[in-house]
Amino acid sequence: MAPVSGFTLPEARTVAGGPLRLADRARNEWTREARVLSFPDYRDLDAWTNFREISAKLAERHLPTHFLETLRDFFTPCGAPYLILENLPVDPTLPATPTDGMRPRDKQAISEAVMCGLLGKGNEILAFLNEKNGAPIQEIAPIPGMERAQSNAGRVRFGFHSDNAFLPRRFRQKGIILYGLRNESAATLVLTADQIAEAAPVELAVSLAKPIFRHACPASFSLSAFSLPCPILWRDELGLLRVSAASSSIEPLTPEASEALDRFRKLVMDLEPTRVVVRPGTALLFKDDRVLHGRDSFAGPRWLQRAYFTDSLDALRKATRSSPYAFAFDAAALLCA
Repeated sequence: MAPVSGFTLPEARTVAGGPLRLADRARNEWTREARVLSFPDYRDLDAWTNFREISAKLAERHLPTHFLETLRDFFTPCGAPYLILENLPVDPTLPATPTDGMRPRDKQAISEAVMCGLLGKGNEILAFLNEKNGAPIQEIAPIPGMERAQSNAGRVRFGFHSDNAFLPRRFRQKGIILYGLRNESAATLVLTADQIAEAAPVELAVSLAKPIFRHACPASFSLSAFSLPCPILWRDELGLLRVSAASSSIEPLTPEASEALDRFRKLVMDLEPTRVVVRPGTALLFKDDRVLHGRDSFAGPRWLQRAYFTDSLDALRKATRSSPYAFAFDAAALLCA
């Protein structure tokens, strides 16, 4: 059966309540200390590890207790599906927004230090060698000629999706952090698995929980591959609802899957996602298998940074026979593991 592309976005509502806002004094002191840091060559694993450790200590020093407690709770298996933090440090002087998807050489390291600090010592940053040269913190900005692409390089509406859904779950990120550098009004849209499950008729939920779908590898990886048969919406061993849907395409494997996928697409169009404008100094963290995310269309400047995180990289390091400090892996090798 023909692959079915990512889901069309419905009209979104403005986010209602919940963000934590850092006090100006704490933000300014954190900024002052982070300014002395230089972003390392991340291929030097010792230098990268050292940068992360220093960044984690800075975050512990400048985040108030209720921020740290909220972050710890978020990272637990049963924590909230997403979290918004505001008024965080941003580089005082930013270079021009990159147009090639790569980090400018003359950029300061303040935002990267904050992102690493928020993830702390209990999480690992994960990257793939097949995308953006395996950079641990990636630049999300429009690329000329790709404005209409359903990807982080585009400007058109980006349908609801999960990142890297084609990979086995044990090799995927558990979550994503987005950090704002330049962004006037372009919103990231978040739709939780609980919202979808509450709205889904019983018979549809039963079909979506069956392993009768395949996720395609996105074009950014330059791999021609599909996932093993898997569900879209299911409940795990903890009783938590999970959702996973590829941004590039989903292939239904049976007539039941084809009908369910069509109904699923219509269902999410009728739901109201949370709308988050990730402005400068705003961090949006979310569990990538407990929410679907998308993006509004936009015309103005937009420069975010992104990092994937997980609680352990042991399985990926073992599968690829990598260094105990490695964080970037070949997706093709993981698919063969």
